[in-house]
Amino acid sequence: MNNYSLLAADGVTTRLQQGGKRWDSGSLDASPAVRVQNQQVQIGPFRLGPAMETWRLQRESGRLILEISRAFTDREQFGEASMPQFHFNRMSDWDGALLGNGGVAWFKLFDTPQATYGVHVDKMTLWNQPRNIGLRVQGNSAYPTALRLSRQTDGSLVCAFTVSEQEARCRYDADSHRRRFLTDRQDVWSDIPAGPGTVTARFTLSALDYQAAYGRGNLVGLDQEAVTSLLNTVARIGVIDTHLHGSNSWRTPYGPAVLHEQWIALLASAIADDDYIKAYQRTLDYFRDHAIERNGRVKSRWAYTCEDAIPGTCDSLGFYEAQWGYLLDSNPDFVINVVELFDLCGDLNWLRTFKLSCEQVLQFLLDRDQDGDHLVEMMTDDHAQARGSDWIDIIWASYENSFVNALMYRALTLWADAEELLEDPAAAERYRAFAAGLKRHFNQSTTDGGLWDEERRCYIHWRDRDDSMHGRNMVTPVNFMAIAYGLCEDSERQRKILDRIENQMQKEKLFAWPICLDSYEKGEGLDWQFPFPNYENGDIFLGWGQVGVASYAAVDPSIALRYVETLLAQYRGDGLAFQRYLRSDQTGAGDDILANNAMTLVGLYRDIYGIQPKHNRLYLAPHLPAQLDGTQLIYRLAGRRYDIDLHVNEYRVRCAGKSICCRWPFAASWGEQELRYYHGSENDFSLHISGLDQEHHVDIVEWLAGRRMVWSDSAATTVTSRRYMVKSLLPNTVYAVRHHGKKWAELKSDAAGQIRFSGPKEKRSHFQVIKQ
Repeated sequence: MNNYSLLAADGVTTRLQQGGKRWDSGSLDASPAVRVQNQQVQIGPFRLGPAMETWRLQRESGRLILEISRAFTDREQFGEASMPQFHFNRMSDWDGALLGNGGVAWFKLFDTPQATYGVHVDKMTLWNQPRNIGLRVQGNSAYPTALRLSRQTDGSLVCAFTVSEQEARCRYDADSHRRRFLTDRQDVWSDIPAGPGTVTARFTLSALDYQAAYGRGNLVGLDQEAVTSLLNTVARIGVIDTHLHGSNSWRTPYGPAVLHEQWIALLASAIADDDYIKAYQRTLDYFRDHAIERNGRVKSRWAYTCEDAIPGTCDSLGFYEAQWGYLLDSNPDFVINVVELFDLCGDLNWLRTFKLSCEQVLQFLLDRDQDGDHLVEMMTDDHAQARGSDWIDIIWASYENSFVNALMYRALTLWADAEELLEDPAAAERYRAFAAGLKRHFNQSTTDGGLWDEERRCYIHWRDRDDSMHGRNMVTPVNFMAIAYGLCEDSERQRKILDRIENQMQKEKLFAWPICLDSYEKGEGLDWQFPFPNYENGDIFLGWGQVGVASYAAVDPSIALRYVETLLAQYRGDGLAFQRYLRSDQTGAGDDILANNAMTLVGLYRDIYGIQPKHNRLYLAPHLPAQLDGTQLIYRLAGRRYDIDLHVNEYRVRCAGKSICCRWPFAASWGEQELRYYHGSENDFSLHISGLDQEHHVDIVEWLAGRRMVWSDSAATTVTSRRYMVKSLLPNTVYAVRHHGKKWAELKSDAAGQIRFSGPKEKRSHFQVIKQ
């Protein structure tokens, strides 16, 4: 590809292995028959051990189609059944392989001679970013397909597909059969049954211009190659397999998928890969059906092994409660991820399948408000019980935990909106009412039974049942979530929090926010974390980057941007291939590599660039510092490409030839000949224009809802007669419609506050709608 020789000498082959016998299509006893007919090449049939195999190849629209049929006369069992396998000269010729479930085989992590990763997908895209090349292999078979990627002892790479009547089963460990990654061997799959009968698989091979396929535009002021690379490597490594999305990588020795993380759908929004989004839908289906207990409790983790589990809680599928305690944030996090993924996929029928489960999951926690103050309580009453209750799992947060309650507020507000869409306004009102009470008590001072510590200028981590206060050490996730999720709307209080954190950051010259500014008290966490700083008592965990960026972006986007820049600098240095960074010297530590190390870039996309997709529209609310003025983004979602041009105080989005420009936060949705403008964060559109040309531009000039609305729109080529609907007007009120400053119509809005009219057949129109 591009004059680079990539395949090893044996190239693309099939293989069967049975006991000590091995048959390989690259070393047959005799050359097979080859027939060329109607632009198709047929090889075989030829014998491959106990099977007869036929290959068919043809070119189609610049792609190569490879079809392999394998027939057995008897029932057989094979240790290996590659169909086919690709052998490449050097693993180092590729950065990695993007997978059909949105995950990645990042070859940086294949750091032992026979490192092997097995995953249930039928699609991979190998890429080399510096060379700008990619090779996509897409399978299509009626049978389950799996992929094994193995580093060879000579540094070469084998990518082997297995197509069989039954889904490939992991060989290890003997008591669980869930391990996908092996450090020193390649037999990741158990023996594969086959026959009698024929299995046929079809693979499409295509060459890619990597930049054209995955480029993100012109990211002014930032290292765009690092942004693209980070979002295609670190951000994706939490996809352990199909049905298993989390943050912890498949390379982690015990391989956990953590369900008590609220950011997986947000990772999907920045990764912006439809494969990831569709696969995460299936993962949430799987979690709904297998990880939720009858009482609504969401088990907090899944893993290769049960070594991390509370004894007796690890089920046959691998879901369990973590050894450190009942981590109750898994309940609100499940709901948050469902709703935020719905905003990406827009599938209302899919959302509907979660109505009962999300209600049960929320009710489990609502029932834990035992004292009626709208703050849900943990499973423990006192930190002396030495049990965790949230993501900071070896800090002994108990009773009324700010961390979990902040997530509960987020889940309630999001699910209330979902209930409206699911036509259950009564349920929506119940959730909003509880959320309002939670917010009220959350913001009360600690002396009045709330969680705000005026003396320390922060929200505390928790209060014990005896009303003693704990975690008064500015726990950054708690305080960032309070601001980012809308619990803390007091600007003076926000400033106290953010100034205190930033002052400490500048004092220590840290590249990312630590998990807390000061030490927990002795006894508030597992003892080996003392003295400060150590692990969850003060080290740097990057997963909280998005809420940090969101908190600063609204008040000072230059501070938010600084931590994007320092994260990218760290990525260029070490790849962010660590669990955390030591507070003492900011070096990486821990082999539990986390996809949430990319969350600061989620903040870049969501809170600085302002890209926040909704289920039926693209919402844009930038907080753009001057250094990023002129940014031109390519954003891909749901099979569409959006070109987003950002200037300070002017934003333009193009999709399918139609663009809209505005100078404040707005949303838009596109149809074949129509465009809808949503004012600010409104859920319903304010302007609908239909009858559009293929190339059309709309400029929203002024929008004082209900009083004065001004816009212009123009066709690039043909003259069309557009039709307009203006909404969010005062009902039964007269409005003057002016075109290029001249009276066009005088219309009375209907009872719903809407007017409709048609424009002239001109390329360019300029309308004013003014309340009389």
